[in-house]
Amino acid sequence: MHSDFRRGLLPLAVPLLIVTVLGGCVGPGLLSDGSSVAMGSFNNGALRRGRKLPEEGPGFVVPTLWRERGANYGTDEIVAAIMRAAKRVAKEVPGGTLGVADIAMKGGGESKLHRSHENGHDADLIYYALDDEGQPVLPVSAMPRYGAGLRSLKVRPTPGVTFEEFTPRKFDVRRNWALVRALLEDPAIEIQFLFIHNRLRHALLQHAKDRHESEELLERAEAVLRQPGDTLPHDDHLHLRIYCSPTDRALGCRDGGPLRWWRKRYKYMPPRPKHENAPLLSSLVSSRASTRSFR
Repeated sequence: MHSDFRRGLLPLAVPLLIVTVLGGCVGPGLLSDGSSVAMGSFNNGALRRGRKLPEEGPGFVVPTLWRERGANYGTDEIVAAIMRAAKRVAKEVPGGTLGVADIAMKGGGESKLHRSHENGHDADLIYYALDDEGQPVLPVSAMPRYGAGLRSLKVRPTPGVTFEEFTPRKFDVRRNWALVRALLEDPAIEIQFLFIHNRLRHALLQHAKDRHESEELLERAEAVLRQPGDTLPHDDHLHLRIYCSPTDRALGCRDGGPLRWWRKRYKYMPPRPKHENAPLLSSLVSSRASTRSFR
């Protein structure tokens, strides 16, 4: 009889064991399908199961400086989008290589060089450039700034960072616009901002108009290409920021700033959690004021 009783309990034992083991682990972003989870916001967040961008691939490379830093982790969405965009640009305008700098650290969180890049939704993309003969040049471990005439200037000094020397170069309008277009037309992501200096923004938009790009694409580009007003002007790299995916929003990801530009689409997204019902992140993300640069 005791043996039969024990056999009767056996089917219940496994589920109970699973619940017991997970009981102390279940929380925001801890129980999911195994994909990446962006938590918190771009400047007060964390990244769980972040996807690592390969050091190189079709149309892109992570220069040595950023390889050694180890900040090439992001959400599944942003990493895949960067790879798709670089591959598309390489196909449409062969010869150029996109340089990818910081995305986020493996677990997200604070960075000594940024006051964003905390939840895997930000990526620094080094502008495509041309030499004096009009030929594309490879990205190096530096972020050349582009001034009058779209010509390269010296790198802005950053404490504790040694940049590689580079040959004179010019901002590659054609490939940089192709990059912006590829990102904007990617249906798997929603772009919140593409931070860029106004001088470079104007050059890209004028090129797009000369190409007779669609009115909708131009409107979207004008909406997201922005020179930030509270930080460096981004004359040395394109800063990509995407919105939270619907699934990550349910697990604690928070968007800051304006509503989605895709007005008709965001209305049908799952509602943003109210503050009092939002998952508690205090154990994983500490609230803080930051004075770090926005690069």
